[in-house]
Amino acid sequence: MSIDDKTGSRATDTLSAAEREALSKRASAIGDKIETAKQRRVAPKHRDNDQGNAMARGLKVSAELIGGVVVGGGLGWMLDKWLGTFPGLFILFFLLGSAAGMLNIVRQAQREKTPPAPSVKDDEDDEK
Repeated sequence: MSIDDKTGSRATDTLSAAEREALSKRASAIGDKIETAKQRRVAPKHRDNDQGNAMARGLKVSAELIGGVVVGGGLGWMLDKWLGTFPGLFILFFLLGSAAGMLNIVRQAQREKTPPAPSVKDDEDDEK
C-alpha cells in the first residue's frame, strides 16, 4: 500500500500473479533458512549433554577409587588401633581398598563398553 500524495489516503496496489509467485518463493526460502538456523542452534545442546555425561562418568570413577582407598584405609586403621597391630592391618586393608576401587572402575568400564568400529579392508584384500 502507498499513500496518495493529493488526498493523503491510502491506495491499494495490486500484485500480479508473477509478483505473488516471486513473493511466495521468497517467503518459502526465508522459512527454510529459519528452520536451518533453529536446527543449528539445537545442535550445541547435544554436545553440552555429552560433555556433562563425560564429567559425570569421570566424577563417578574418581569417587569409586577414592572411596575404596578411604574405606579400606579407615577399616585397617580402626582394626590396628583396636588390636594394637599398627601398621600391619592398615597397609593390608589400604591395599585391599585400592584393589576394590580399581575393580569397580574396570567393571564400570565393561558395562559402558561400546561395540568396536567396523573393520576396514586392507590394501591386500583389494588385489584379490
